[in-house]
Amino acid sequence: MPAVPYMPAPEELEKLGGLFDTVTDRSRPFFDKCAKTKFLAVEDYPKAADECIRLARQTLNIDSSGVDVDCLDDVKSAVESGQLDGNLVDALSRFRSSYLEGVLRPAVKSYLNNEHKTISEIEALYTDAVRIDGVLEVVQFLSRVQPKS
Repeated sequence: MPAVPYMPAPEELEKLGGLFDTVTDRSRPFFDKCAKTKFLAVEDYPKAADECIRLARQTLNIDSSGVDVDCLDDVKSAVESGQLDGNLVDALSRFRSSYLEGVLRPAVKSYLNNEHKTISEIEALYTDAVRIDGVLEVVQFLSRVQPKS
């Protein structure tokens, strides 16, 4: 029999809603950079690729506590290769999944149970997750519009 997914109580949903709103508002400048990078790719792909790599490096400069270090190293190596291709997309996807399951989910659960995590710690972790997702989206876009050699 499959496990029944956890359904947060209304007060937990309210707590999470406020957290999501705060992080989304704080992440707006980063989202804007991601969007501008995608638009730039149509006009000046090399410049957009450089900006994408810069955004990825910035995003991956995170606290590695609880992070699958091998997965983080793989994605950093893929970023340093400078190739915006399937290898980087795969590495970022694996890292995002690892981060969500191994870092963010346990931290949010701890926060909802009022155990050892402060709102600022959760906001920082969630901001990292949002940025990882944003960079992944930009890399996926750039890998699709990459000029043929």
